[in-house]
Amino acid sequence: MDALRRLMPPHEGAGAVVDWSRVERAWGRRFPTDFKEFAAVYGAGSMDSHLSLMVPEISTEGRPHGEMEEETLLAQDEWDDDAVAKPEGVTADAESLLTWGVSAGADLLCWLAQDENPDLWPVVVRTHWKDEWILYHHGMAEFLRRLVLEEFEEYPLSVESPSGHASPRFLTHAEQRRIRESGRNPWEGIID
Repeated sequence: MDALRRLMPPHEGAGAVVDWSRVERAWGRRFPTDFKEFAAVYGAGSMDSHLSLMVPEISTEGRPHGEMEEETLLAQDEWDDDAVAKPEGVTADAESLLTWGVSAGADLLCWLAQDENPDLWPVVVRTHWKDEWILYHHGMAEFLRRLVLEEFEEYPLSVESPSGHASPRFLTHAEQRRIRESGRNPWEGIID
C-alpha cells in the first residue's frame, strides 16, 4: 500500500469510513488488511477511468448489498460456466470468489477466498480478451501496484494499458460527479 500511495496519491477527501466489524459480520468473512487500508485511503471509485474499485456495503437489514455484491454474484456465475477456462490446478467452488474490481472491458477482479487468512487470498481475474480466469499469486494492493507499473508479462485486463500519461489517478465516485457537474471531464489528459 505504501508503494501504491506514492505512485497514485489520493485526492483530498478520498477514502471511506467502513465499520468493518458490521461489514464482516454481514458478509460472513474477514477482508484482507491491504483492502481495508485501500478503502480507508481511496474509497470506492475509478482508477484512470478504466478500472472501477469497490467497497463492501450492507443493506439496512444487515445483508451484503450494492455493486460489490452484484459483481460477486456475476463472478460466481461466470466461474460455474464450463466454457470459461479456470486456472490449472484450482479446485475452488464459486462461493470462494469475492469481486473487488471491474474493468471497462468487463473483466472481473476477484479474490480466491479459500484460505481462512484473508491476507493470503490470491487475485483471480476473469479476463474477456482470453475468455479465461487467470490466477495471480499476490493480493489486491500488489496487483494494483504491478498494474500501474506494467510489471505483468501480459497486461491482465481487456482494455488497453493506460501507459503514456505521467502518473495514474484515482477518483472517488463523488469526486468524478463533482468534476462533471463543473462542466469538465474528470479524466482529461487520460481519455479523450
